[in-house]
This record gives sequence, C-alpha cells and structure tokens, in this order.
Amino acid sequence: MLLLLLLGAATRRCLHDETQKSVSLLRPPSSQLPSNIRSSPLTFPGSRDPQPLRIQTCHIRDPVSGGAWDPEGDGMGGESRALAAVREAAQRLQGVLAVPPVQGPLLLSRDPAQYCHAVWGDPDTPNYHRCSLLNPGYKGESCLGAKIPDAHLRGYALWPEQGPPQLIQPDGPGVQNTDFLLYVRVAHTSKCHREPSIIAYAACCQLDSEDRPLAGTIVYCAQHLTSPSLNHSDIVMATLHELLHALGFSGQLFKKWRDCPSGPSVGENCSTRQQVTRRDEWGQLLLTTPTVSHSLAKHLGVLGVSLGAPLEEEGPLSSHWEARLLQGSIMTAVFDGAQRTRLDPITLAAFKDSGWYQVNHSAAEELLWGHGSGLEFGLVTTCGSGSSDFFCTGSGLGCHYLHLDKGSCSSDPVLEGCRMYKPLANRSECWKKENGFPPGAENPHGEIYHSQSRCFLSNLTSQLLPGDKVRHPSQIPHLKEEELTGHCYLHQCTERGAYKVQLEGSPWVSCPPGKAIQIPGYYGLLFCPRGRLCQTNEDTDVTSPSMSLSTQDLLFRLSFGLAGPPGHSLGKEEGQELTEAILQSLVRRGGARRCYFHSPSITTSLVFTVHMWKPPGCQGPSVGMLHRALTLTLQKKPLEVYYGGANFTTEYSKFLVTSGHNSSMTHLGLSVVLCLMLLILVGALGTVAYQKRATLQVGPSAPYHSSELQSPRGSFGGIREV
Repeated sequence: MLLLLLLGAATRRCLHDETQKSVSLLRPPSSQLPSNIRSSPLTFPGSRDPQPLRIQTCHIRDPVSGGAWDPEGDGMGGESRALAAVREAAQRLQGVLAVPPVQGPLLLSRDPAQYCHAVWGDPDTPNYHRCSLLNPGYKGESCLGAKIPDAHLRGYALWPEQGPPQLIQPDGPGVQNTDFLLYVRVAHTSKCHREPSIIAYAACCQLDSEDRPLAGTIVYCAQHLTSPSLNHSDIVMATLHELLHALGFSGQLFKKWRDCPSGPSVGENCSTRQQVTRRDEWGQLLLTTPTVSHSLAKHLGVLGVSLGAPLEEEGPLSSHWEARLLQGSIMTAVFDGAQRTRLDPITLAAFKDSGWYQVNHSAAEELLWGHGSGLEFGLVTTCGSGSSDFFCTGSGLGCHYLHLDKGSCSSDPVLEGCRMYKPLANRSECWKKENGFPPGAENPHGEIYHSQSRCFLSNLTSQLLPGDKVRHPSQIPHLKEEELTGHCYLHQCTERGAYKVQLEGSPWVSCPPGKAIQIPGYYGLLFCPRGRLCQTNEDTDVTSPSMSLSTQDLLFRLSFGLAGPPGHSLGKEEGQELTEAILQSLVRRGGARRCYFHSPSITTSLVFTVHMWKPPGCQGPSVGMLHRALTLTLQKKPLEVYYGGANFTTEYSKFLVTSGHNSSMTHLGLSVVLCLMLLILVGALGTVAYQKRATLQVGPSAPYHSSELQSPRGSFGGIREV
C-alpha cells in the first residue's frame, strides 16, 4: 500500500504486507472439468520470446453493478482520474517489463474452498478429491473486494461418486491479448477511513503455473482523487508503486521468485530461488539476489563488493526498500510526490531477479540519493556524523537534496533518527511559478520561481549586511551550510555537471560546483552544490507537459506504411492492437523509452503515425537524435511486426522536412533548415528550433496526406482497455 506523505504532516508506513496477507493467492488447479466439456483450455504461459507486458484493466464500479466490464473507462470525477492514471502507469511498464506472452485468452482460477463444501474422500473412487457438495452461499470470486466477472473465470462442476460431472458453470471466454489483469476500484473503504493518508492499496490475487502474478486489484481511496493536493503525475506514480507490488515486489512473493540461469524464458531451466532475503548480523533484513546486489554496489560506487539491499523493518516480511539508503525510489514506503520519485535501477534489478520478467534497464531513472557515497552511507550510526551532505543535523532551513524545494532539517519514522531536508509544508516548490512574489512585492533575496528554478543555499540580499558579515568568498575558506538558508533562483545547464544561475535583475553568473559565488547587485554568497544539478545530458523541466513551442524540445512526426497479408482488413479493435504492437517494436528498435512517443494511430490503409517529442522527466537522448537513429535503422532494416497470425513489414521510402504547425512556421522551418545546411558546409555549429517529419512507405499502399501536427498540449496516447 502506498501512503501519501502530505507535506508537513506525520509520516505513515505503507501497509502492503498486511493487505497482501489478507488475500488468497490462487494458481491454476488440476482440471475440475473433463476435456470434452471444457469450453477453453487452461491458460499457461507460452514459450515464445518475451514481449512487452500486456496489462488490461477492468473497472469495478461497485458491488451493485455486479463487477461489470468497463471497456471505455470513462468514469466521473475521481474514477476518471484513477483510470487515466492506470492507463499511463500500465503504458509506462510496457516499455520496462517483458514476459513470454500468455497464449490464448487469459482465464483466472476459481477457489475450490469457496464454491465447494465437500469433496470425495475415498481414494478408491474414480472421482476422489473432486467436489461432491457445492457451497450454497457461493457468490463468485473477488480480488481485494473487486468482484471478478464470470467471463474471466474458469468453470466448475459437481461430481457424483462415480461417473461424469454435472457442469455448473462453463469456462468464460477469458480476456484476449493479456498477460496481467488489473481490477480497479474507487471506494471509501474502512482501510481508507482508518489511515487517512493512504492514496491507494493493492494486492496480487492470482498466479500462473510458474508463480508469476496474473491478476491483482488496486483500490483507490476516493477522498484523495478529488483533492487538489494531488496532481495527475502524483496519482500515476502512486499507481505505479501499487502496480509493482502486485507484479511481484512483495514480501509475500519473494519466496516464489525463480532462478533462471539460461535467460528470461519462464519455465526454461528455472527453479525456485534458494535465498531471496536474509538478515545480517545486526538483524537488518536484506534482499540479496545477484542483480540487485550488483546494482546497489554500482550505485554506491563500491563495485566488486557483494551487497544485499536493505528492506524497511516492517515485521517478519517487508515489501519496501530502506528509506535511509534508497530515498526517492519508487519502492520506498513513503510517497513524497511524483517530482521526487524515481523508477530506479535497483528496483528494476529486483524484477530481473524475480525470474518472471525480462527488464529494459535503460528505462531506469537515475537515483541521486546516496550516489557514490560508499559502504557506510545510510547507516543509523553514521547519518548524524556529518560524513554525508545528503543528511543534515539540527533543525535549520535548507534545500531538499534534489534542489526542487526549500526544506527543513527533520526526520520521520522510516528514517529512524536520521535527518534530511524535507520540503516545507507551504509554497516550498521553487519550480512552481505561482509560488512567486506578486508584482511590486518586496523581494530582498532576489528569488525567482520558475520551472527552471532550483533551491540554492545562500545569504544573498539586496540590502546592506551588518558590518561584521563576510561579503567575499576568499574571506571564508570553510563556508558552513548553517550560515545559509534555501532560496529559489533560476538555473541553466551549460554542460554535464555545470550550470549558471540568475537572480531577479542580475545577469547570468557561472556557478562552479562546490564553490561559493557572489552575484552582481547583491551582498552575500551563494553556494553551488556539487553532484546534484545538471547530472544528465538534458535540462530537465519538472512542469507538466504543457509548454510553448519555444521552450519545448524539438517536435517530430514519424509516419510509415506497412505491407500486410493480401486482403487484410482492420476493425477498430484490431487497429488499436496492431498500433500498440507496432509502437512496441518501434520502441525496441530505437532502444528508447516509451515517453518519447505520443498519440500513435493507424489508418485502414495501414499507414502508421506517431508524434515524437520529449516531455519533462523523460530521460535519454534528444528527440532529434532518436528520430535520426530510427530513420537510419529503418532504412537499413525494415520493421517486422507479427500480429494476429500475420506479418506486417515496412520498407524505407522517403524523408521529408516539413512543418505541421502552421504555414508561417513551415516557411520558417524550411528557411532554418537551409541555413543549417549552409552552416554545416562551412564547419560552423548552430542550434535551431524546428519541427520535422519523416515519411516511410511500403509498396503499393494508398497515397497518404498527413494531418496537421497536433499541439504539444494534446493528450498522451493511452493503452486500450478491454
């Protein structure tokens, strides 16, 4: 269960283990129906190569509705927010996790302990141990309060002592093109009422024959979905946390993890892992699998050392990382907002070690907390010694370690006495323009609130300092942080690890990491943090995707035709599924994250189109670089997509540079391209903001005239709900 850490409120622990323990984990049983009357086969994982994990959602509105299947997911209010978050979280995981796809429809198991009151106990009878008496109160299956539709379930029968059974319920049709089935509830439950800070909680309910999770439920506490304190990104990250619990990051499931030395293929040379967790000599619970240990050692900068990743102390089991060591990870017990949470490499390493998934490690987001800090980092015995500037002492004001927020030095139960700068309860976000000063208000520290503003420790002021105050860096060889407080100033990355800053009314000033600088027009000093800002090759913007063209990364549009089987036609549902299959192939071909690709579509004449731009928080190369790489690789090797028993292929045709924004932008874009070509010829370097579109077409297909490029303010492409 993921808990909302309301800024300034008491911290609460996540209760996933308690939730998961309340749910019975079902596996495919031996058949309770003879083969001649079963309506469909038992569902087992296939032996094909791993494909992106297909998550389908079923919205259960309330018990009165009978658990109706909601194919559109267009609920009202909080329900629509929850479903939009589920779609986005599931779409994100498609670019991260892959499994051998389930063959045929996914069918879930029924619990014999629920529908059967008694079984035949005589081993000499032909129907030994089969159901002899039905439970008259049986009302179907549920998963964490969500009633599972009969259409998703295997059938069951009543068996006489001898002879054929009486079929009570046949197998349902199941759910096609699905590897994991997620039920979604929005409710006011007793758990939500008892723990007011809970956003949502989840559990896994069903496993396949190799113990991989097949189905689970997320319950959203309705009061938070209508709260303005949670934005869409917060709900998405909360959903992602819960979904990762249900997919296997759970103390209840660690003991089922598998060791597959030959690779990711489920059921091939795999065995149950002999040890996933252990306690060290101090009683700390550790997750000790090989990829996790290597990933943590790499993170701390101690490669070659065999480490176990500490888990939060939550009783005999734990389903969260130790926050002192892995603050900011998606799988710590306390949620501190989407902007401060990362889908980190160590969490992805855990899913690799589960044996159930193939993992795209390039999808991991950098975890800054503790990076390169060595073996002693995060220990209760060292966190208060001043040996690491990730921790603080006392109760002063400073900056959260990501420098997005002002913070106060404080602790909470999961930190176990260690202290860090936690975001202030009110208007602490430097990156929110609305937190700025109103026009004409006094601003003696020259603060600027903006999407590119960050928190800096400083004592800068436009007012004269008392005569005993130091005004020049050379006069303070040992600048101490307690002399400074957090203030919000604009920053701009100049290269990896290097940046400059600007205050109200000041010029841009270079800010050498680890140094204290002066700003023209201000008295005092500003401290430039080392190893915290501009650590990636991009200047990350933490605002929502809505932004102007002038501040956004380059916009691109990629279109290409496909050749399919003769006479092949696409219905609406088939078109959506083929679109998703093409997009996944394209993502794998580019070795990129899914976040670059938006609003994919396909026409009846098999022309596929996707918009490419890089939203805030999407880490990786520039979209221009990715676009060029894709066009080159598609030119050299056609894309091949297998869907519905048929092959679809592309062939490189032509490449156009155009603009789909407006006519003036078209002329501007063409002019800029011509200028850029001239600059390249004379050996100059230039940076140009423009849009371009590549068109790839296959063989005999109908002429295609692309529509206007949508504004970057358009919606993200979502996954289809069954």
